[in-house]
Amino acid sequence: MDLVLIGGAAFGTSILSALAGLGGGILLLVVIAQFLAPTTAIPIQGAMQLASNGSRAMLLGRDVAWRPVLWSSLLLFPASVLGASVATSMPEDATRLAMGTFVLVVDWRPQLLGWPGAERLPERALIGVGAVAGFLNSTVGASGPVTSPFFKAVTAGHTAFVATAAASQVIAHTSKIAAFSLDGFNPLDHAAVIGVGVAGVVSGSFVGTRLLGRFSEQRLNLLFKVVLTALAIRLIGQAALSV
Repeated sequence: MDLVLIGGAAFGTSILSALAGLGGGILLLVVIAQFLAPTTAIPIQGAMQLASNGSRAMLLGRDVAWRPVLWSSLLLFPASVLGASVATSMPEDATRLAMGTFVLVVDWRPQLLGWPGAERLPERALIGVGAVAGFLNSTVGASGPVTSPFFKAVTAGHTAFVATAAASQVIAHTSKIAAFSLDGFNPLDHAAVIGVGVAGVVSGSFVGTRLLGRFSEQRLNLLFKVVLTALAIRLIGQAALSV
């Protein structure tokens, strides 16, 4: 049953990511974290999101702005290693609490994660944005809600943003998986759940990219907010009840 739920979540969240350009990865992470320890859920979600973003970047390859992708990738790996080290040194319930709190902030107070002047961003500033992405990806498991305004500022139009964000996340999730592998994570130990998730996200990317522009962003945002809030509260409750 867990595999069915995770596979279905992977499919649905990948469609959401393709339509909105972000959001699906953090929702998928919180679903997986309902069943697995956070430091296991984070790299597993990374493997699924690698497939999701990779398929989306391929399908929208003509629209990728490669210079921003290059600048943002320069510090991704060392920042990911630092983040994985922090995450694996924390108690599991502390990581659950941090993840759930981060998700609620993303959901209800995203302006707290913003940065003044993002709309006037020079491309080279994406080096720092990439470092932040690497650290957040490995500690709370997601960075898209924080970094997306910067990628929007350096891309021309929504489709270019979706494509460029996907390409940058390919490198980000590769770095995250490598960082956790240095700490002992072995993807082969979780081949079944990763396989089901990869099948879900790839098929979701295929469907989602063909639905771009057909759905109201307001309705997507409402659905995203309601589901993500419920899962985040459950995650925080798990951490609180085990104290």
